[in-house]
Amino acid sequence: MSELVKEGKIGYIGLSEVSSETVRRAQAVHPISAVQSEYSLFERTVEEKGVIKTLNVLGIGFVAYSSLGRGFLSGQVRSIDDLPENDYNRTFDKRNCL
Repeated sequence: MSELVKEGKIGYIGLSEVSSETVRRAQAVHPISAVQSEYSLFERTVEEKGVIKTLNVLGIGFVAYSSLGRGFLSGQVRSIDDLPENDYNRTFDKRNCL
């Protein structure tokens, strides 16, 4: 990827769903601009495992996805049973989401 930056084919490098160790290894090869991971009231793994702290130390941006808890915090969904049968969110344990 760093070669693509040098060639001008891409401007920046970002990572998704990675550990602190992976961020540090990647940063040692080429500057990382941002990391994207799920982060909400229901999903705090990046905080618990120190990924956000690592990003702050290294000056790397963080992009949270599903920050509204996969729609549960938007008020649109009151229960998993409100979702269509094929909705990915039905795979979550109801006790942990509601």
